[in-house]
Amino acid sequence: MMNIFKRWFPITLVASFAVSSLAIQSDWANAADSDSLIAAVHAPVTVYDSSPYGGAQQEFYVGDHDWAELNSGVGNDKVSSIRVAPGYKVTLFNDANFKGASKVVTQDLIFIDDFNDKASSLRIEAISPLDSTSVALPNNSYSDESMRKLLQAFAPRIWFAQGEKYFPSSVEFTFPYVDRYVNPNSGKYEFKTKQTLDPLTLKLPYFTGDLANAPIYSFWIDKDYNNVDFVYFQFTPYDLGKNVLGTEVGDHVGDWERVTVRLAKFVYNGVNYFKPVQMLYGSHSFSTTYRWDEISKINGTHPVAYSAEGSHGMWKDQGNHVYQELVVAQLVDVANQGTAWDTWNNIQAFQYYPNQTGRGLGNAWPTWLDKDYNNPNSYSVWRFGNPQVGTFFGQPLFAEGPSGPQEKTSLISDTLMD
Repeated sequence: MMNIFKRWFPITLVASFAVSSLAIQSDWANAADSDSLIAAVHAPVTVYDSSPYGGAQQEFYVGDHDWAELNSGVGNDKVSSIRVAPGYKVTLFNDANFKGASKVVTQDLIFIDDFNDKASSLRIEAISPLDSTSVALPNNSYSDESMRKLLQAFAPRIWFAQGEKYFPSSVEFTFPYVDRYVNPNSGKYEFKTKQTLDPLTLKLPYFTGDLANAPIYSFWIDKDYNNVDFVYFQFTPYDLGKNVLGTEVGDHVGDWERVTVRLAKFVYNGVNYFKPVQMLYGSHSFSTTYRWDEISKINGTHPVAYSAEGSHGMWKDQGNHVYQELVVAQLVDVANQGTAWDTWNNIQAFQYYPNQTGRGLGNAWPTWLDKDYNNPNSYSVWRFGNPQVGTFFGQPLFAEGPSGPQEKTSLISDTLMD
């Protein structure tokens, strides 16, 4: 795989770099004008007074920006998060007139943890946009084949925990075992098992999945600020909940979990490049984002994720992860190295347009990803599992099935990762 990857993405690193800020800004504007971008052109640096990327904001170009300028915009000692386009270096200073403690930033940070609310002046310089993580767009063309190759190149290795019983499958694998019906509560078409789950903890044979033939559902979504998100969804026929005071709670039919690689796009000397900058791990109803250099990778590009036993929440590291405190118990995800799934060997690839729809990249677009949930002649699905039944200490005794990727913020937002 590594030799193939090198053949796809030849990179020439610049030993010595001398280029005007105007030249880089021109390439930045060219990238922003490409057909793949969906949003407005921005200055190369944007700072925010909230994390992530919220509240008051202020944009900057190359140059020195002292206290008065910062204070008239986002505010003095207010910077909490920052966007930095490839090809720029930002030095944040604790004091006015570019003095005091400083911090150098060369890529987006959703939270400036060690310099939060400390910046009183900043300096922006042009640097080489290329580094060891930059990859070139195959054939320098936004063709379906090239986009699919990039999605494949960054697809994750997912570790399933020791003792895992409920593995991924394709959505189609479940079709013989579920009915598409109108849920009277939602008024939309959903899935439920053909066989009644009586008791609610009944485990049907197909719940064990079909890992040998399971695809990773991978989505290319162009975002604002010249970002592109590669979102990888794992579908499993069943989610095993947790044990609370001897009672099994939170089980549900159908399970979608995801990881996302955020890349910054830029054009340099007429070549389209992508630089991975952030990695998001989705766990249940929340997510955690890390810098690209904070995560483990296979062959430099495939991020490593740990799928928790039974519940499939995605985590960066092995271990026991407490994700919710109840009055009577903790809800814990157990993640470790049991079975490895190299997802790049079987991908379903799509390009998705926020608030619209998508298309296949070298494979068909499945109708269950459509959004016409009231159409009896469609196969679109609002929720991928049985309705909720009861509660126990604030947790669903049996949880409702999840909505699909087409309803997730990661796909429908033109800015947010999740």
